[in-house]
Amino acid sequence: MNAPTVDLAKPAGDGACRSKRPVYVERAELVLALPDHQPLAALGLTPDPLQQLATALASVRTEDGERADVVLDLVPVTQRRLARRRRRLLARSKHRGPTAYGEKLTGGLRGAGLLESFTAAWSGGTSSSGSTSRGARLPRMTDIRDAVGKFEPGTAVFQIQLLLRTQAAHPQLALERMHRLLAVFAATSGENYLRAYRPRTRRAIAAFDRRFDTGEFAPKRRQWTTVPELAGFLKPPTARCSAPGVVRSGGLVPPAPATLPIYTGQADLVPLGAVVYPDGVERIGAAKVKDLLFGLSLGKAGHGKTEQALVQCIALAHAGFGTWFLDPHGEAWARAKPYLAHPHITERLWEINLAKVAPEQMVVSWNPLSMENRAMADVQDVVRSVVEGIAAAQDWGDHAPRARTILARTAQALALLNLQAVTASKPAAQCTLFQIRTWLVDEEWRWALLPTLPQRARDYWEKTFPTLAKDSVPTVTYAIDRIDTSQSLQAFFGSPRSGYDIRSAMDESKVVFLCPSGSESDALVSCLLIHDLHRAGLSRQDTPREERRTFWAWGDELTALDSSSKGFLAAIAEQLRKYEVRFTGMTQMALRLSAITRQALLQNQSLLSTCAADYDEAAFVTRRWNGHVTPETVTELAKYHYVMSISLDGARTTPFRVRGLPVEEIFAHYDNPDGIPDLDAAIDANMRRRPAGDILTDLEHLDTEILVHHLHLPAGHNGDPTTTLD
Repeated sequence: MNAPTVDLAKPAGDGACRSKRPVYVERAELVLALPDHQPLAALGLTPDPLQQLATALASVRTEDGERADVVLDLVPVTQRRLARRRRRLLARSKHRGPTAYGEKLTGGLRGAGLLESFTAAWSGGTSSSGSTSRGARLPRMTDIRDAVGKFEPGTAVFQIQLLLRTQAAHPQLALERMHRLLAVFAATSGENYLRAYRPRTRRAIAAFDRRFDTGEFAPKRRQWTTVPELAGFLKPPTARCSAPGVVRSGGLVPPAPATLPIYTGQADLVPLGAVVYPDGVERIGAAKVKDLLFGLSLGKAGHGKTEQALVQCIALAHAGFGTWFLDPHGEAWARAKPYLAHPHITERLWEINLAKVAPEQMVVSWNPLSMENRAMADVQDVVRSVVEGIAAAQDWGDHAPRARTILARTAQALALLNLQAVTASKPAAQCTLFQIRTWLVDEEWRWALLPTLPQRARDYWEKTFPTLAKDSVPTVTYAIDRIDTSQSLQAFFGSPRSGYDIRSAMDESKVVFLCPSGSESDALVSCLLIHDLHRAGLSRQDTPREERRTFWAWGDELTALDSSSKGFLAAIAEQLRKYEVRFTGMTQMALRLSAITRQALLQNQSLLSTCAADYDEAAFVTRRWNGHVTPETVTELAKYHYVMSISLDGARTTPFRVRGLPVEEIFAHYDNPDGIPDLDAAIDANMRRRPAGDILTDLEHLDTEILVHHLHLPAGHNGDPTTTLD
């Protein structure tokens, strides 16, 4: 007879196959020492019975050819056989008395018969004839419970066959492993206990091994056990089983939705990672482009948040979408380049890298004050973007109204000058951020240019500004002084003409990577970039809805971005959906985000993902999932594994498990390292990159060039404003 088998073993390693040494084997079959109606101890959950077994197996050195196996075969006992067994136990009881389970039977065993008395015991003392007991309780002799033991009505009973086998390269070591296993099962001793029988003859050993290997059910003697006696060894290990060799389930997480799309490269899907579908097969799960608006990815550093975002960015870039990836450290860009080096992407690819630059290195510039492709109505947007970016980076808040006003008026004056230069087809004569300092510090330069401004703009500088305290100016110029200490930032902000225009990137589906790493003013750069993204998104209201191309943005190190952007991340999540701008943020600690940003992202998110996290962070996330996942489950997630929920067909899914896939695994067919030189050349052309040395040289003379243009001085003039005033 064959039976279902539970095999608890530590498997042999490769060393067992390589070893040529003799192997010594110990065998033992555990059987009930006393009649099987007497119960073993019912093992509870504290301590976990599997703790001792896992500890015993953990000491087995599989690399040396050792093994330790526990095989528990179970065959259920039918209720008919159990009833027959119960009747025989009652019949064998020599001193049956008029009680059942401590209560007096209502009818005598002789007059009413055994069946009626037994029925009365089960019905609470009332016989079928309705007779009631009279007289005092008789002395208890032998209770029916003593006769049937653990085989009470309603009990599930199993026949068992319990076989132990150990092997090692030395006989004493194999014996020692066997004693460890016997000690584990000694804990089951109660009214009954398990006794070990060791086969000695060749025939007995062969029969043992046959049963062990095939599952043949032929125990040495009949032994029936109940669920309480077995449950401690048949359940999975609990949290109280701390042995290191135990494979953990990782906690309970709902299964993935059966309707979750499968990603095979479709342009209308966004890959999420490897997901086990209801049929048990692992596939690449995906979200639908139409459902994914804003996302929040949380968890520890180095656990795959950036990798997950990079996979999605590459997929959408190949699908033809515009993307914007703010990568503070530049690691994501270095990994992405070989997978983007393809002709249909290189012509759309932009890169801004603010690491250290050499004079001959090709770099791109961005002038936030540039008025190219803009009109008078755009001046206020340019002023707002620059002012709020610098103010947020310096954490002015509401405590520096005078400095904010001076900066706004300065940005307005310079933007108006730039509009004039662009209108006159002289975009190279535009002011940059560095002219903010020149305008405020060099009075002769400012006074020479004031007559070219409208009267309302001049009034502030001629009447109001001279009355302000001089200590307000250093507050404004502080940020400019900071970026002026970095050659990479001088090259980035120092050219009048921009190679970077986020609005053009949105409308033309550009693939943009921004890496402000290495700069001394990362906060200022990030502020300006985030604010410019928000401004450009809002400016798309001039485009009909059906003509707006969907543009995807990712922001890594969201906590740092939030501390510098001061509310603009929240504004992006609240306002840019209608302008077809999607945003996903990644951060280690959601609790460190400002309240307004955290609330906006959670309110509007259609993707919420977390890898392993601290308990407080995990509890914060799991509260959004209404108890479907516990914080302990999140804290124990393996590296590159996530729990996430998404919007699917307009409804929020329950959380499900996702295994992160690295870029090289999911996009191996896109890997093209040989195309990187052509990609770099294409970026030079796409963004009009220039040698950093040339930009820095032109920046030295830009103040003079601006004066020469606006004051209509002859070419080669030294730009001394005092000459023009005489």
